[in-house]
Amino acid sequence: MGVLQQPDGNSNSQDISPRFDRIRLYEQYGAMAYGIILQIIPDPNLAQQALVSLFASPQIEQCLASPSNSPACAIIRLARAKALDVNRVSSSAIGAVFPEQSHVEDGNMGKYIFDLSFNQGYELPAIAERLKISYVDAMKSMRDYFKYLRRP
Repeated sequence: MGVLQQPDGNSNSQDISPRFDRIRLYEQYGAMAYGIILQIIPDPNLAQQALVSLFASPQIEQCLASPSNSPACAIIRLARAKALDVNRVSSSAIGAVFPEQSHVEDGNMGKYIFDLSFNQGYELPAIAERLKISYVDAMKSMRDYFKYLRRP
């Protein structure tokens, strides 16, 4: 009957081992993961499917078992990857194209490039080519946007 025994109570609730409780992990990081997924997938139904897929995946245990990763960072990476996978599948089904930049002002170019890169999964060289700017200018715009975000 040792299979169903409770842990001895010596483990800290903040520690997450390879045999962690998925429900506790979901309760702790689910809202954060869902927020990241919603930035990439605006459809709540698809976003919820990606969230369930994230916490049901075996990659979550592998990623969290690594001592070099914090659980929050690991879940952010996995949430983004899952959302991009779901977004690619749904985008290819409807024949999505690269978003237009006609509404982007010069001051928001860094935000637009960041959105294309992080939220929509485009590679930076492809973004630079599509926007007809140099790779260096695309990197500079994104760096300036990060500096803007870090301002107090």
